[in-house]
Amino acid sequence: MKREYQVTESELFDFFNDKLSVEEEKEILEWKEACDENRELFDVMRKENLILKEVVRAQLIKGDYSSIQGRIIPRRHRAFKLKYWGVAAAIVVGVISSVSLWQYSSMDNNKEISHVGAPARAAILELSGGERHYLGGSEIEFKEQDGTQLAVSEGKVVYDKKAGEDVEREKEVLVFNKITVPRGAGLYRILLSDGSVIWLNSDSRLEYPEKFALGERRVRISGEAFFDVARDTMRPFVVETALQSVSVLGTKFNVSAYPSEPVLTTLASGKVKVIPVSGMDSVVLLPGEQSVLSVHADNLSVRQVKINDVVSWKDGIINIENMGLREILKVVSRAYDVDFDTELLPVDDIILRGSISSDESLGVFLAVLSKVADVKFKMKTDGKIEVQKIN
Repeated sequence: MKREYQVTESELFDFFNDKLSVEEEKEILEWKEACDENRELFDVMRKENLILKEVVRAQLIKGDYSSIQGRIIPRRHRAFKLKYWGVAAAIVVGVISSVSLWQYSSMDNNKEISHVGAPARAAILELSGGERHYLGGSEIEFKEQDGTQLAVSEGKVVYDKKAGEDVEREKEVLVFNKITVPRGAGLYRILLSDGSVIWLNSDSRLEYPEKFALGERRVRISGEAFFDVARDTMRPFVVETALQSVSVLGTKFNVSAYPSEPVLTTLASGKVKVIPVSGMDSVVLLPGEQSVLSVHADNLSVRQVKINDVVSWKDGIINIENMGLREILKVVSRAYDVDFDTELLPVDDIILRGSISSDESLGVFLAVLSKVADVKFKMKTDGKIEVQKIN
């Protein structure tokens, strides 16, 4: 009678990382050849090991919600009895071009989550006259109604500075263009006629005038944007959101103003003034500070943050430093245009930290999350992805 080996997840990872003795490696290889199910699992775990090596700084550490500085919890040893196997992490970065994400399961039928690749949807530029342009991969050039030259290439909108020189508009009403970046569309960069640069994140909208007024430069945003404002002491740059405005002369800062969420203003350099529309006292931020305006605009506080953790999205990195699982899933929803059902998650959240390239597929992201947060994902009939704790 053939011996039935039991191999733990930890032992397999040690095998792939050359941490076992020669005798232990031999036993693993014998176990692998014992049956097709074992070979399938061996291959799945090998690919999962590659994920953990390939994903950008994806060394996510699970901690306690009440104390981020809590002790690191060691990986649980799960023994595999291989009569049936479906694993969420069966995806390899850059190796499998079209894959599916499978949930952890026992004897239930696995439900497949279709592979969602890196963001591919296009942003929309809507001019003041109603003309709409989809900002895809092609390069186009055109003029606005006032003659301003505009060039669009992949992920970038550039206004011609000479053609778009600002003029005084004492009797004219400013007309606004709008750029909308839908969920799953990645990020876009806009170079305005005054030399200021704006990065727009997924699920965000920017409204700006064809030409700035003489006395100020004013734009409106919903969602998240990073601003690198060209200095002009005669014309402050004002960013409006639904709950506040930010006034600067020349600086770098990030504003996150998604609906039904606190408004976060983070200063990278220079100085900004945050002015709540509710009439509360304004605050002046210094580099490294972040203001937090509550959802109901009735509380404004300031805290210290790590700038790179906040603004890494504009460089194509999805950062989840010290974020709860539900908060992370909101980020994933915007980046990949998917919806999650978290009703089955426990009330007590966990804190994760790490980052991943926004070029990676949804499958890679969820594979890593399932591994470090002990959750499984299942596609529901309504199109949402259900999230459950494994234990």
